Amino acid sequence: MNLFQNTLAVTAIFSCLTLSACHQKNNSTEQQSKSQEKTQPTPTKALNCFSDTKDILSKIDQKSSIQQLTAANTALKKCVPELNHAQIYQLIDHSHLMYQRFLTTTSGDEAMQGLNAYGYAKDYPKNAQDLGQGDAATIKKTLPQRDQYLMDQVGKQYIQFLDIGEGYFELKQHPQYAVDMFTAYLPKDEAVFIQRMAKDNANILYSDSAIAISGQALAERALFWENYIKQYPKSKYRKDAELLFNEYKYLIFIGSENSPAFSFYNHRFTIQPDTQQALDWLETQPDTQLVLTGQFYRETLAELAPKLNDEQDAYNFVKQYMSLESRNDQRDCHHHVLCEDISY
Repeated sequence: MNLFQNTLAVTAIFSCLTLSACHQKNNSTEQQSKSQEKTQPTPTKALNCFSDTKDILSKIDQKSSIQQLTAANTALKKCVPELNHAQIYQLIDHSHLMYQRFLTTTSGDEAMQGLNAYGYAKDYPKNAQDLGQGDAATIKKTLPQRDQYLMDQVGKQYIQFLDIGEGYFELKQHPQYAVDMFTAYLPKDEAVFIQRMAKDNANILYSDSAIAISGQALAERALFWENYIKQYPKSKYRKDAELLFNEYKYLIFIGSENSPAFSFYNHRFTIQPDTQQALDWLETQPDTQLVLTGQFYRETLAELAPKLNDEQDAYNFVKQYMSLESRNDQRDCHHHVLCEDISY
């Protein structure tokens, strides 16, 4: 074989090898592309999932069974990983409304009076007996069938029967629902906000204009929201976090109508035990605006007491001097995992 023939042979072999390698590379690329198509949800799939799930949730009402509610929640949980940010928030709202419909009692206010009596007798049997209300089992039998059915579902599928004070009870969706269903698929700052709201709103903050939690719990909440604002300054929930921080700070240093933070008589402050507990706990924490304010509060009250005339003067001074903002009555942050505007 001459040199020219050798050259042709080598060239042919090299071409075959190159073509083979290209063919294998193309096959590999096609297989990878097909694999990605399988693992990544398509927009059409997400849209169908969202539409179908929203439709399932909308069909749950006051006549639905616990099995139907369970099926709706199962469908929701399966769908959420496929959704975008806006769709998730729509389903948070839709699921909240679903529970409101499901937990509607059949006889309006009259039935709620019956449920209140049942709840009181169940949680405070001795007090109920003293009031001549009878036992919970007897009261339950007098309730409409739907209400009896709902009482049997409490504790299932995030159904909560909450003592809201003064002999009243509320059937509601437990706030942990939103944590378990949605937060794994939200940005961290939003997930942290919802997780904290669910924890704090699992029980009430106010009862008959009194504070229903301890002074230390108030201080812990205030410090949490102060740190949240620092950690997530661009969070979509920053304004609500500021509202909560200001409210808890106000409750620590001023209190509420039936839970005053201090009393003032004859030019002397007397700090209430819960307020003292909050101040003591804050002193154990690293310095922040809130911690330093707590130290200032304790020292300043004693120093300025001789200059103040009466209790009202003392409260006005503390509010103004410490720039404390009272609760925003236009926005409620204590019933759901998201704050809501209040309509009157």
